Amino acid sequence: MTGPLAALRRRLDPAAKAEAGVSLVELIVVMFITSIVLAIVGSMFINVANVTSNANGTNTRNAVAANVMNAMTKVISTASNNAVSGQDDPDPAIVSGTASALTIITYVDTSPTNPTPTRVTYRVDSAGQVFEDRVAGVASGSFYVFTGATTTRQLGGPVTSAGLFTYLNKAGTVVTPSSNGSLSPSQRTQIASIRITVVIANTTTTGTATGTNGNDPVQIINTVGMPNLILTGTDS
Repeated sequence: MTGPLAALRRRLDPAAKAEAGVSLVELIVVMFITSIVLAIVGSMFINVANVTSNANGTNTRNAVAANVMNAMTKVISTASNNAVSGQDDPDPAIVSGTASALTIITYVDTSPTNPTPTRVTYRVDSAGQVFEDRVAGVASGSFYVFTGATTTRQLGGPVTSAGLFTYLNKAGTVVTPSSNGSLSPSQRTQIASIRITVVIANTTTTGTATGTNGNDPVQIINTVGMPNLILTGTDS
């Protein structure tokens, strides 16, 4: 009887139980709980990383959209018709205009003591990047011509809106470009303001219009008046 009694005492003795170690069932339970905790922590980390990436992407797109809008607003608001040798009426400030491209004569960034016009072109390349091309006016007698070198700078992108420019007459009515997509000569004399719609898409490091830095594009709309213009079309 001594053997069975001793074995029973060992089973009931707390100290003996403590020395017995961890059972397989207990080990499995601990591993299961640990895996749940690790999964929760990992999910939280991924969510925080995604939120941070989305916020950074949105901030970047906001900055790009604002840069494009500010540059265009500054140029368009100082647009002016251009006097030309040999004709009574000046050429309209808008040299050419489509929904996605604009060439305009402006007195942006000029000296107040010797104002000189500049011909500025906005265009969008195949990747949706917006570029600004400038040609400074060169005096030719009492007039200015634009035969000098072109300076180009990239404003940002990619823009996704096909209607970057909308043209309005002095009544605020949209002037729709002719069938070839460009403003006709008579339409160019009627434009009193231009509505700019800048939509910057979600971008990746490769500059394409898709990516992971947020899902929603950023849109800024601004209607820019051109107070310097002499509207030879609608005022006649």
